[in-house]
Amino acid sequence: MRRPRKLRRLSSTTRRIAADLIARALVSNGFRPHHHTTFPLADGTYGNHGSPGLSLLVLGDSIAASLGTTAADETLGAQCAAALSRATGRAVHLRVLARPGATTGVMKYQVRHALRLPHPPGIALIIVGSNDIVAGIPLRLAAKTLAHHVTRLRRAGWHVLVGTCWDVGRVPAVRHWLRTPLSRRSRRLERLQTTAARQAGAVAIPLRDPRHGTRPELFAVDHIHPSARGHALHLQALAGALTDITGMPGGFGPTPPA
Repeated sequence: MRRPRKLRRLSSTTRRIAADLIARALVSNGFRPHHHTTFPLADGTYGNHGSPGLSLLVLGDSIAASLGTTAADETLGAQCAAALSRATGRAVHLRVLARPGATTGVMKYQVRHALRLPHPPGIALIIVGSNDIVAGIPLRLAAKTLAHHVTRLRRAGWHVLVGTCWDVGRVPAVRHWLRTPLSRRSRRLERLQTTAARQAGAVAIPLRDPRHGTRPELFAVDHIHPSARGHALHLQALAGALTDITGMPGGFGPTPPA
C-alpha cells in the first residue's frame, strides 16, 4: 500500500534536511551543502571535430560534476575527454549529468536522462558514494542500487566505468574524531561498489589514494572537494581503463556533433 503523497513529500524533505545537518556536523569549516552547487559547465566536443566521435557521459555526485574547480578545462569530465581524444585520435562528445549532492539513489534521474540522449551509446563514467556515506544510507542498499544503474546503462549499450568511493575520512575539513569511522565506512562501500559494479558488467577503478591525506593542494578552497590537481590524480587512476574500453569488442560507432 502506497503512502499518502503529503507523507511521501514530508519524508523526502525530512531526509534532505537531515542530510544537510549531518554534513554540517561532519565538517569543521561551516560548509553548507546546498550553498555550494556551482561548477563549470564542460559539455562539448573535445579533439578532432572531423573524426568519428565517441560519447562520454559523466554521472554521479559533486566529485563527478567537479565542484571545486573554477574553469571547464579543470573539470574531471573535460580532462577525461581530452585524454581520451588524445589516446584515440577521435573527437569526444562530453555530456555531464552529475550533480552535487546526488546519492546513488538520486542518480536514477541522471540515468533516466542518459537513456533519452540522442547520441549513440559510448562510455559512461560514474562516481558516486560520498553522499551515501555522509547521509547514513545503508551501504549494501547503495551498492545494490549502483548495480541496477549499471545494468540499465549496459542494456542500453553503454560501456560503464565506475570510480569507486574515495576515502571521505581523509577530506581535510572533516572533524578529526570522525575520520576513522568515516574511513572505515568509505572502504566498506568501496568494496561493495567494486563487487556490485563488476557483477553488473562495469569496470571498477579505485579512487582512494593515500596522497589525499598528505597533499592539501589536491583539495579546493572549501577543503572538501578535489581541486584541478585532485581531479588530475583521479584521471591518472581512470586513464588506462578509459582507453582500454575503446578497444573492447563491439567498439563505438560515430556520433553526431554536439
